Amino acid sequence: MKFKFQKKNIPAYIAILIVLLCILMIAAYFIRMAVIYFNGSEMETDKISGNINVMLTRPDNWEKIETGQISLTQNDLLKIDGSTATIPVTAELARQFCDATDENISGFIDHHTTHYAYRNLIYTKRNPQNYGNIFEKHLIFATEPSVNELQMAEEAGVSLDVKPIAMDGFVFITHKDNPIDSLTVEQVQKIYSGEITNWKEVGGNDAEIIPYQRERDSGSQTAMEQLVMKDVQLMEPAVGYRVETGMAELVERIGEYQNRENSIGYTYYYYINNLYKNENIKVLNIDGISPSNENLINHSYPFTTSYYAVLTDGCPEKMKELRDYLLTDEGQEIIRLAGYCPVTQNGEQHE
Repeated sequence: MKFKFQKKNIPAYIAILIVLLCILMIAAYFIRMAVIYFNGSEMETDKISGNINVMLTRPDNWEKIETGQISLTQNDLLKIDGSTATIPVTAELARQFCDATDENISGFIDHHTTHYAYRNLIYTKRNPQNYGNIFEKHLIFATEPSVNELQMAEEAGVSLDVKPIAMDGFVFITHKDNPIDSLTVEQVQKIYSGEITNWKEVGGNDAEIIPYQRERDSGSQTAMEQLVMKDVQLMEPAVGYRVETGMAELVERIGEYQNRENSIGYTYYYYINNLYKNENIKVLNIDGISPSNENLINHSYPFTTSYYAVLTDGCPEKMKELRDYLLTDEGQEIIRLAGYCPVTQNGEQHE
C-alpha cells in the first residue's frame, strides 16, 4: 500500500501531528518524574509545603527573649538557607527579631533542603556577582556536609566553617503495627547491608523487610552513611525503595502504603515529632535507648547527631555574628524555644 499525499488532508495531518506531539510531551514528563523519583537529581526547592504537615505556630510557652545583642532584618533571614528540619530555627529568629506572626512567617523563610543549601552557599561564595540559578545564601542551618559536598567546596576553592548549634537523634521508624520496638546498632547495619532480610531474624514477624533509603547527599542519607553504617557497606536499594521527594514521602510510605508494617526507614527525631506527624508511625529505640533530650545530652543514644550553622570564609560579618550569637546562652534559649535540644548549657558544650 502506497501513501499518497493530498493537499486537502493537510488539516487532518496537522491535527495528527499535534496529537503526537502532545503524547510525546506527556511521555517526556512522566519519564522525567520517574528519573527524579528514582535518581533524585533535580529536586531543588522545599519551602514550607510538601515536607511539613504541621503549622509553624509559636508554642504556648513562647516569649520574646532577644535583648538587642544583634539585629536582623527580613532580608538578612532570606539570605539563610537550610534543611527541612531546621526551618523552625529560622522561623524563631523571625519571631524574635522581626516580630513575624504565624500568618506571615513563611515570608521570612527560604530553605531549599540540605544538598541545595550547601550548593547555594558554596556557589554564592565562588561567584558572587552572577548567581544564575543559584540562590544568594551566606549562612545555612543543616546537617553535616557529605563527602560530595565537601568535594564541591574544595573544587570551588571554598572553605566551610561548620559549628553545631542544636542536637537531635537520627532515628529509625516503622509502622505502629510492627511488633518490634527496638533494634541494636548491629541489626540496623545488617538490615541496610542486606545481611538481614526478614523481620523474624530480629524477633519479629516472618515477613520480608522493606528498607527505604533517601537520595544521595540528602541530610538523612549522609547521616545514614557516616553516622550509622560507618565502615559497613550500605546496600544499593531495590527499585522503588529509594525515596527522592523528601522525608515526608518516606514517612507516608511507611505509614500508609501496602505492606507498611514490614517497612523501615530513617529520619530525624525532631522532624517526625514536630514537623511531619503521622499517627501510624513509631520510632524504634536503638540498643533499648530512646532519643530523648536527656539521652542526647549524655550521648547514650547511639545515633546522637547535630544541626550545624555553616559559613564560608569571608562571609558577611552579620552572618558570623548571628552564628556566634546562637552559641550564647540567649541564642541557645532561642534554639530551645524552637523545640530543639541545645548544644550548650551555661556556656559549656555538652560532652
